[in-house]
Amino acid sequence: MKFYEEEDDFVVKRRRRNEPDFWHRLNRVLQVLVVAGFLLTVGVMFYPVWQKQNDMRLRLLTLEAEKNGKTATLAKSQRQLDLLRNDREYLETIARDRLNVMKPGETIFRIELPRS
Repeated sequence: MKFYEEEDDFVVKRRRRNEPDFWHRLNRVLQVLVVAGFLLTVGVMFYPVWQKQNDMRLRLLTLEAEKNGKTATLAKSQRQLDLLRNDREYLETIARDRLNVMKPGETIFRIELPRS
């Protein structure tokens, strides 16, 4: 009889030892799932904001490139205006070029690039 009692005690002890282990593992899995769910929720909440920020950053880069192009065009136009107002030789050269007129003794060479 004693043998059966010892065996029963062993089975009971083993069952007690396995049950907490199962619950500890299940508890750990649930903790991981809760953390993963929280991170997923935060990610879903902030994804539209992140996407909008990326779109705005791209638009900013596009507008800055456009601004730089227009600034260069403005600088070129201001330089040309300044030359037209203050440099008589430049004014004569531009006028002769546009009117297809040349000074006596002057030879004009025109190079036309092919249109593509």
